[in-house]
Amino acid sequence: MPLFVPMLHLAMLFLNVYDSYKTLKFPPASSRRNDGLPSVRAMTQRKRDMKGCLAVWIVWCCFAVYERFGEAIISLFIPFYDEFKSIVLLFLILTRARGAEPIYLHIIRPLLKPFTSTLDAFLELLLMIGDFIFALSTFPIQRGLALYHTL
Repeated sequence: MPLFVPMLHLAMLFLNVYDSYKTLKFPPASSRRNDGLPSVRAMTQRKRDMKGCLAVWIVWCCFAVYERFGEAIISLFIPFYDEFKSIVLLFLILTRARGAEPIYLHIIRPLLKPFTSTLDAFLELLLMIGDFIFALSTFPIQRGLALYHTL
């Protein structure tokens, strides 16, 4: 079991990346009717595929955050935890977007929806702090370049 779960993680990651690559490719041009543009049906299908792909990535990221912070405590109290986790990963791998969309729509979105404005403000603050730290980290480089140019 210790080797099986990381292999499932790698399979899930590879399939997510590959599905994202296929989904982001622009549909081929339709016949001569649309001046070389894709058909409305192809664009609608692409939009549906993008929603499913995004749902898979959101569920995957939430699962990774849960594993990082909550799994150590929860696994102590649930017998056969690794086996259940393997079954959940297999479910996500085999069903792809059809399995991830209901998880996103009925579990993750209702949990996060009341906190959307708070999370947006917090992430904006983190972005400004990161920009400030980056600007401070470039200051010694700028001073060094100015000193180099004076020599």
